[in-house]
Amino acid sequence: MSLARRVRRGVTYLLSRRTTRRFFLFRPDEDRKMEQLFWYCLAVAAAKHGVVVHAAIQLSNHLHLVATDVDGVLPDFLQDFHRMLACATKAHRGWPGEVLDKHQTSAVEPVTRTTLVEQLGYVVANGPLSGLVRYAHEWPGALTRVEDIGRRVVRVERPDEWFDDENEDWPDEAEVEIVMPEALVAEHGSADAAREAIAAAVRRLEREAWAEAKRLGKSFLGAERVVRVPITRRGTKWELFGARNPTFAAGGDGEAAREAVARLRAFREAYHDALTRWRAGERDVVFPYGTWWMRVHHAARCEPPPPS
Repeated sequence: MSLARRVRRGVTYLLSRRTTRRFFLFRPDEDRKMEQLFWYCLAVAAAKHGVVVHAAIQLSNHLHLVATDVDGVLPDFLQDFHRMLACATKAHRGWPGEVLDKHQTSAVEPVTRTTLVEQLGYVVANGPLSGLVRYAHEWPGALTRVEDIGRRVVRVERPDEWFDDENEDWPDEAEVEIVMPEALVAEHGSADAAREAIAAAVRRLEREAWAEAKRLGKSFLGAERVVRVPITRRGTKWELFGARNPTFAAGGDGEAAREAVARLRAFREAYHDALTRWRAGERDVVFPYGTWWMRVHHAARCEPPPPS
């Protein structure tokens, strides 16, 4: 049985999802159609579920998103966003099978502000880190640049593929604001200072990507060649079977990591105890705050959120 998912209000995540078997189904198009599909699906899903977007990138075979789940509805947001994106991609590509990998979306919570800066930098710099373009801003597909964070509103027309123009759930135009996390403004004193911290992380990650390419004797593919790669090509960078799928990141802060581990363990222990009692027929048992499946699908009682 999988571990209980903890879903709480106001949590920021680094969210990642791959295409099936790492096919290049999300590869950018010269006419920018795939970029349009991505931003429209994200804008519609984020508006529907009150999710605040801080940074996003769609690589050829995976996507990354840093966002805040204001209302504690992350599973619903991901379900709608990924379903729309998968269906629209199938229609756009004429793809006969599934689009997204069947594994659960990776959702990593940054438990320190330094980690949040690193995650934002990681998203922006994922083009160089994937060996695709030398500089982050050169990625030819959907991308948040450092200067976009806290400044850009992405406005996109409804794509021609798959979306029904008579369905009121899919407006003629959708928009999504790229918001600077308030925690970083508080940490650095201003949005400009926070952007500079993120930019510094991007520059460091670019240098690391260059050093790795040099070590391996490889060159960057480049934006012009990226858009010509067949969508039937597959990524070749694999992870070890059984590798950890983290739920939080502390960026080397041992104390913050220990506190996060303690909170997660306490939640899982309380959840396991409540579930055991539920299965024994005790329907008035109270599950811990953050319980998702039992609350949404079985109307189980849950603790209220703690005071802010």
